[in-house]
Amino acid sequence: MTLAVPAPSAGTRVTCYCKDCQTAARHFGGQDDILGPAGGTEIWQTTPDRITLEQGAEHLAIMRLSPKGLYRWVARCCETPMLNTMSRVNLPFVGIVLRQAEVTDEATRLGPSRCHAYTRDANPGPDSPAKDQGFALAAYHVLQRMALAWGSGRHRQNPLLRDGGEPIAPVNVLSLEARQASVPKHLQ
Repeated sequence: MTLAVPAPSAGTRVTCYCKDCQTAARHFGGQDDILGPAGGTEIWQTTPDRITLEQGAEHLAIMRLSPKGLYRWVARCCETPMLNTMSRVNLPFVGIVLRQAEVTDEATRLGPSRCHAYTRDANPGPDSPAKDQGFALAAYHVLQRMALAWGSGRHRQNPLLRDGGEPIAPVNVLSLEARQASVPKHLQ
């Protein structure tokens, strides 16, 4: 997967501390690679036309933590979380899951984290953010980018969809037992 970043304004970097992001990272064994010290997942929110799938699309799968949960795209070959979309994949929105090593390497190209969301779920400790910040502005930017994608026709350039509009990967719902086993202890 290649990501086109013409400018930091092409997306918004956010840090999500929600129970679901932490649970998904732990389910795939990525808590050390994906989660920051306070349990935050760094995500770059943009539009799907910024993604190019050069090879390996057949290895993608979609995991949902519940029947109505977010689509969490993973590489089945290595169980690596890749990106998040809404269940209506035709909406021009994608969140690219960043690894902690990428956060420092890519920070200049993607810009700083502009939003800290669901901080009530963060790991307790000195690295925990005090409160949510930037959520409304991040949501505004998502909606603005979606509207621009619709208006320009870029919404049709979605490598995550088949010609008929369905996702290119199978959708699986995590069992309740597997989900509960992956919930961080401080959130049980």
